[in-house]
Amino acid sequence: MELTVKFCPCNSEEDLHELKNHLKQLSNVDVVENRCLNYCGQCLVQPFALINGKNVVGNSVDDLLENIGETIRELSEE
Repeated sequence: MELTVKFCPCNSEEDLHELKNHLKQLSNVDVVENRCLNYCGQCLVQPFALINGKNVVGNSVDDLLENIGETIRELSEE
Protein backbone atom coordinates (compact mmCIF):
# COMPACT_ATOMS: atom_id res chain seq x y z
CA MET A 1 0.00 0.00 0.00
CA GLU A 2 1.31 3.43 -0.96
CA LEU A 3 1.32 5.84 1.99
CA THR A 4 1.46 9.61 1.87
CA VAL A 5 2.94 11.37 4.87
CA LYS A 6 2.28 15.11 4.87
CA PHE A 7 4.11 17.65 7.00
CA CYS A 8 3.57 21.35 7.54
CA PRO A 9 6.91 23.10 6.90
CA CYS A 10 6.23 25.37 9.90
CA ASN A 11 5.98 22.40 12.26
CA SER A 12 9.28 21.78 14.06
CA GLU A 13 11.02 22.29 10.73
CA GLU A 14 14.60 21.70 11.87
CA ASP A 15 13.75 18.90 14.29
CA LEU A 16 11.74 16.94 11.71
CA HIS A 17 14.46 17.02 9.03
CA GLU A 18 16.00 13.66 10.04
CA LEU A 19 12.56 12.07 10.45
CA LYS A 20 11.54 13.16 6.94
CA ASN A 21 14.79 11.80 5.48
CA HIS A 22 14.21 8.48 7.25
CA LEU A 23 10.69 8.21 5.84
CA LYS A 24 11.85 9.12 2.32
CA GLN A 25 14.01 5.99 2.32
CA LEU A 26 10.96 3.74 2.72
CA SER A 27 9.78 2.36 -0.60
CA ASN A 28 6.04 2.64 0.06
CA VAL A 29 6.07 6.14 1.60
CA ASP A 30 5.75 9.44 -0.22
CA VAL A 31 6.77 12.44 1.92
CA VAL A 32 5.02 15.71 1.06
CA GLU A 33 5.24 19.19 2.56
CA ASN A 34 2.09 21.31 2.33
CA ARG A 35 2.01 24.87 3.57
CA CYS A 36 -1.38 24.31 5.24
CA LEU A 37 -2.80 20.99 6.40
CA ASN A 38 -5.94 22.58 7.93
CA TYR A 39 -4.86 21.81 11.49
CA CYS A 40 -4.39 25.48 12.31
CA GLY A 41 -2.25 26.09 15.34
CA GLN A 42 -1.29 22.46 15.90
CA CYS A 43 2.02 22.99 14.14
CA LEU A 44 2.91 25.52 16.84
CA VAL A 45 2.04 23.15 19.70
CA GLN A 46 3.38 19.69 18.87
CA PRO A 47 5.02 17.70 16.08
CA PHE A 48 2.48 16.04 13.80
CA ALA A 49 1.98 14.52 10.38
CA LEU A 50 -0.94 13.37 8.28
CA ILE A 51 -0.67 9.80 7.04
CA ASN A 52 -3.21 9.12 4.32
CA GLY A 53 -5.35 11.80 5.97
CA LYS A 54 -4.96 10.48 9.54
CA ASN A 55 -3.58 12.98 12.05
CA VAL A 56 -0.63 11.44 13.92
CA VAL A 57 0.93 13.43 16.78
CA GLY A 58 3.75 13.11 19.28
CA ASN A 59 4.94 14.95 22.35
CA SER A 60 8.42 15.01 20.80
CA VAL A 61 9.97 14.18 17.44
CA ASP A 62 11.03 10.75 18.76
CA ASP A 63 7.50 10.13 19.99
CA LEU A 64 6.13 11.18 16.60
CA LEU A 65 8.51 8.79 14.84
CA GLU A 66 7.28 5.93 17.02
CA ASN A 67 3.63 6.85 16.38
CA ILE A 68 4.23 7.16 12.63
CA GLY A 69 5.84 3.70 12.63
CA GLU A 70 2.81 2.23 14.42
CA THR A 71 0.40 3.93 12.02
CA ILE A 72 2.34 2.75 8.96
CA ARG A 73 2.26 -0.82 10.27
CA GLU A 74 -1.49 -0.61 10.95
CA LEU A 75 -2.28 0.85 7.53
CA SER A 76 -0.04 -1.64 5.76
CA GLU A 77 -1.95 -4.53 7.37
CA GLU A 78 -5.32 -3.31 6.04
